[in-house]
Amino acid sequence: MLENIEQIVQRIKQETNELDDIIYREKVIKKKKVYIIYNEPLTSSDKISDFIVRSLNHIEQEKFSVNTLFHIIENDISNFKVKKVNTYKDICFYLHKGFTIILVEGCSEALALETRANISRGITAPDTESTVRGAKDSFVEDYQINIGLIKKRIKTNNLWIKNLSIGKYTATQIGVLSIHGIVKEELINQVMEQLNKIDIYGIIDSGMIKNLIEKETKSLFPTVVTTERPDVVSKALLEGKVAIVVDNSPYVLIIPAVLNDFFKTMEDIYGKGSNVTFTRIVKFLAFIIALFTPAVYIALITYNQEMIPTDLLANFATQRDGVPFPAFFEGFMMILSFEILRESDLRVPSFSGSALSIVGALILGEAAVNAGIVSPIMIIVIAITAISSLPFTEYELINALRWYRIIFMLGAAFLGIVGVFAVTIFFIIRMCALESFGKPYLMPFAPTIVSSLKNSVVKFPLKDLYKRQPYLSNNRIKERSKQK
Repeated sequence: MLENIEQIVQRIKQETNELDDIIYREKVIKKKKVYIIYNEPLTSSDKISDFIVRSLNHIEQEKFSVNTLFHIIENDISNFKVKKVNTYKDICFYLHKGFTIILVEGCSEALALETRANISRGITAPDTESTVRGAKDSFVEDYQINIGLIKKRIKTNNLWIKNLSIGKYTATQIGVLSIHGIVKEELINQVMEQLNKIDIYGIIDSGMIKNLIEKETKSLFPTVVTTERPDVVSKALLEGKVAIVVDNSPYVLIIPAVLNDFFKTMEDIYGKGSNVTFTRIVKFLAFIIALFTPAVYIALITYNQEMIPTDLLANFATQRDGVPFPAFFEGFMMILSFEILRESDLRVPSFSGSALSIVGALILGEAAVNAGIVSPIMIIVIAITAISSLPFTEYELINALRWYRIIFMLGAAFLGIVGVFAVTIFFIIRMCALESFGKPYLMPFAPTIVSSLKNSVVKFPLKDLYKRQPYLSNNRIKERSKQK
């Protein structure tokens, strides 16, 4: 019960160590104490002065029974969002979310008024997912703005949002979005079950939610899509997927995710089928090249020289003449150098990143060849491998390729081509066993779903893609509304 407002005020002061940022203003209306409490950095002083304080001053001049003061304030306060709270925990929750709390002496309830300040950045173009053709807006760190960017595209009452708070100290607002009538209920229930199991001190970004719900130690490959583009999220929702929006994070999670999702882009919808198909084939080839090229080279140059044409083998031998290291160590050293350069590009300021890349790629590479530390062919192999990783924007997918590339290299170093085949079998088994929220990761290839192959590698005309994937939705037919 909240009747003793003096005790509530003292308790807040005690628990916040007399924090100066929390402002307490006391007023007396009809001989009753009224406290206005707000967290100054999170609130707008203009809203509090222009709406709340001015409204209370106006109420003070009216004639009414003192017993109805709380209801008068509730009905006459000039604020568009008013919530009743009846526990001390709720008072603290809304206070630290930028609401203004009004306590009335002798009342068992309090009022929480929306007065949050706009402390988020403006909407900008995507940084990590460049847009060739399409929408240029991206998510920001404000939950309501992110929800608005999605609702701006999906205008239906069937866009359902389930809200919850996670984190003992952060109480981070989480929104689970889906389109009722399209999404499968078991998927929603599975996602909510995973979120409700989370017991953690705080959530700072959606990446923490991602790691907690996808069981990060189970697989190197990502089973959740992370995106900063509202159009990508909207398309996924229309297909029957679930989106998780996390307050204070500019990245939204999309569930489930299969491997084939990472070879598609939003621009595929806008392009001609032949051009998009060619691009997807190039991406699949790039994936294979980035995974196998160093291992195959190491296997051929170390164990299986008979598989190389004589003239080419003689050329390789000439280039490797004087190199003191085995092929595996040579390749591993070059890959490690490239990864150091890549991390440097990501972490250092943008104005010096390009300079570091030029120094690392040109000067150090040329110097290493001239010093006889590495062979020119190894430089070419690693360069082709690095370039083949560039078409993919998902950071976790790139990291997975990095780890499996090294595993393939180890297999080649010990058993040659036989080792590459052995690791390939292991890789395929792992990928076939992997699931994303109950959905096979290699779908629609394994298990093979003929109807879903229609838009996997080859892009069909948009008018022919009138069915949703069977593993995502029971509502297979995409409705076409007609204006009458």
